[in-house]
Amino acid sequence: MVVTKDVAGGPARARLREVAELAGVHPSTASRALSGSRAVRPDVAAAVQRAAEKLDYRVDPIGRALRGERTGTVGMVVPDIVNPFFPAVVQAVERALHADGRSLFLCDASNDVRVEAERIEALLDRRVDALIISPVHQYDSAPAVRRAASRVRLVQVDRSCVGVGCDFVGADQAEAMRLLIRHLVDNGRRNLAFVATDDSISTVSERIVAYEQHAPNVRSRRRVFRGDLSVEWGARAVDMILQDPRQTPDALICANDLIALGALKQLRTRGCQVPGNIAVTGFDDTPFGVLSEPELTSVRQPVQQIADEAVRMLGLTRPRSTPMAGRRLVLHPELVVRGSSAAPA
Repeated sequence: MVVTKDVAGGPARARLREVAELAGVHPSTASRALSGSRAVRPDVAAAVQRAAEKLDYRVDPIGRALRGERTGTVGMVVPDIVNPFFPAVVQAVERALHADGRSLFLCDASNDVRVEAERIEALLDRRVDALIISPVHQYDSAPAVRRAASRVRLVQVDRSCVGVGCDFVGADQAEAMRLLIRHLVDNGRRNLAFVATDDSISTVSERIVAYEQHAPNVRSRRRVFRGDLSVEWGARAVDMILQDPRQTPDALICANDLIALGALKQLRTRGCQVPGNIAVTGFDDTPFGVLSEPELTSVRQPVQQIADEAVRMLGLTRPRSTPMAGRRLVLHPELVVRGSSAAPA
């Protein structure tokens, strides 16, 4: 067997034909054994694997992509990596992919649909085998997501686009809102308010609809404040809500934990006792919730299950020609009760 040398005189990276020669098989058989694209006999696969390990052979993902083979990589685009919910989702997806022998390319869309479209295109240019996307906007993100879904397998997680017929997995937002409202009402709260964003985000839109359906009275249903998913908006919303003391609610449901943390801080600044005067709840159960005073009641989404199901739905072990239906998998959330929503004194 001839071992190639690089220009500096040291051993170059082993080539597939050298692995095949050492294993005593044809290069095409070695390629199938290493890629898993087609089945080979177990003894042949073992011989090829031993040869690859002995020669320290590494598959060239770019070359494989150019040959039209799979690269063993999956691209992921999230709306905003600063939002503490999404790092948890990314970590869970990476864990699920690693267990399946695949790697993750991550992109942050910076809450901008134009940036999101550019990131999606960049991942497709890298010949990723599939995409996992949590869209920035349920309407404006649809064209880029639809185009991507026509080229590779694609699963939407947590958020989704209207009119895009690809797979989705996420938590049941309506059930989450029902859990929160039932908890607050059972603790004697009757005057609720929902601090949210506009309906550009699918999850928040679903939460607003569920809130308006299940709020305990007309006054509560009308009390929906729309801003963004930030600590700053939570503080500004509190100032708006407290402008008329006669209309002050006895509970705030916040569309995520960041809004809730901003609201908690501003309520303390304004001299309101939590939960004595006003209960506060969040969504997503991020790690920061247990650092607040009082600790924050929140809805926990089954992040690892969402990630595992998303990777399963990609169907990366199936042939590319396998048709992919627009499946929608909705998982149960969990209410985590802490001190910010105790019954009023």
